[in-house]
Amino acid sequence: MENIKHLLSNSGSSMEHVLRVRVYMRNVSEFGQMNRVYREYFKEKDEPARVTVQAPSPIEGIDIEIEVTATTK
Repeated sequence: MENIKHLLSNSGSSMEHVLRVRVYMRNVSEFGQMNRVYREYFKEKDEPARVTVQAPSPIEGIDIEIEVTATTK
């Protein structure tokens, strides 16, 4: 999430401008843990649309991949 925040900042956007999030997880049984961290970055009741999908990672050691769509400021 910090990487996403950094990338958005460098491209003239911010976490407040995220419209949609896709979360790909190797193991959805860890959803609760991921969700606790995720919620630290978005205001309650103002979260972007989100979908979470269980999917194998093509890269060993990567258990979660997050994709966002955002507008600029």
